[in-house]
Amino acid sequence: MITNTQRRIVNQWYVITLVFLIGIFIPSWYGMDGMEGGFGISFLAGFMVMVGLIVIIIYNSRAKQMGKILKGEGKIAEWRYTPDEWIRFVAADFEDEKKTKKNLFIMVVVISVIVGVLMTVVIQNALILFIIAGILVIVAIPAFLVPRFRYRKLQHSEAEALIAENGVIVGKMFHLWVKLGARLDQVSINSEDDPNIIEFSYSMPTRTGMQEEVARVPIPAGKMSEALWIVEHFNSCKL
Repeated sequence: MITNTQRRIVNQWYVITLVFLIGIFIPSWYGMDGMEGGFGISFLAGFMVMVGLIVIIIYNSRAKQMGKILKGEGKIAEWRYTPDEWIRFVAADFEDEKKTKKNLFIMVVVISVIVGVLMTVVIQNALILFIIAGILVIVAIPAFLVPRFRYRKLQHSEAEALIAENGVIVGKMFHLWVKLGARLDQVSINSEDDPNIIEFSYSMPTRTGMQEEVARVPIPAGKMSEALWIVEHFNSCKL
């Protein structure tokens, strides 16, 4: 049975935020001098409280949307899979996600190198290249880890998916294309993977612009006609 994973995240951040809220007052409780680290501890704890509140607001909204989907609001299809279908899907999703993140990383590398070389020539300071190299290392870490995190999450998920008007739930993965500026861009069937997969391409705003994501839903045996109808339904709604 699919559970509301977003609500669990909200509850975890309630606890984390409470801990840091208490941390703001710890220096004064223990008589710690502000100039000897007390101010720093209180500032860091206060900053994390603000971060926690933002995370709670965002994920509380997602938890409410996921709760509505789980209750059947806007439900279009609910599919369950055999163990073999799920294993093949998880492997195919992992390869697709690695390829996507690799291509994105290569694009960032090319742009960064061009910008870095031009800035080095103009400013005539080799430090720019070291800064660019540091940025690339930071970008490479999530590019490497995110597909693996997703793979492990799907490996330990229920072999079922729920498709709704506002988002899809695939095992423990929740994809939402409403609220907070997100939008559904395209829905298509990827027949190159085994099993065939419905791909929901959507985008959401981030600090650096619109970030593109893909929700992949495997098509169970005997459900291709229903899958074709689902694709047609979403694409016609976008017109």
